[in-house]
Amino acid sequence: MPRAVWAGVALAVVGLLLLNGAPGGSAVGNLLVLGCAVTSAFQIVALERYAPRYDPLAFTQAEMLAAFAGFAVVTVALGQVEVPHGWTVWSALLVTGIFASALGFLVQTWAQRRISASRTAIAFAMEPVFAGIFGFWLAGDRLGVLGWAGCALIMAGILVAEPDAGRTLRRLVAR
Repeated sequence: MPRAVWAGVALAVVGLLLLNGAPGGSAVGNLLVLGCAVTSAFQIVALERYAPRYDPLAFTQAEMLAAFAGFAVVTVALGQVEVPHGWTVWSALLVTGIFASALGFLVQTWAQRRISASRTAIAFAMEPVFAGIFGFWLAGDRLGVLGWAGCALIMAGILVAEPDAGRTLRRLVAR
């Protein structure tokens, strides 16, 4: 990877640390977040390789079935199998399962047939920034100076790693 990409990643990581209020949290929690980031990176890289070879709908269905099987094994092993109660829980499960997971993976699979894993990762780097902004707008969350600085560093990391993103943004803002 080019040095600019590594510099952008470094900026984004520091920005994420500031946005999350690091240092802080539990060691176990931080390790779980790190593990999630590593598995997400693996999924993005694997998808770059395999998405062009398969139908996006079939590929997404296979991803969802594999995730279901994996989580089912963990749930049974931990003895936490129970039927959810209440319409609120079921509606949250449906929205999360269909829109946040299945539809999200379908769009990602479709997109990664056309763009690289690094560009996909850059798009995913925007997730904590959008979470911070929407938390501010919709839930009254207050980020503070470090949180906003973290958002700015993530954005700077994206622009350093992918200069075309900055040019596209300037064109869109100029309209």
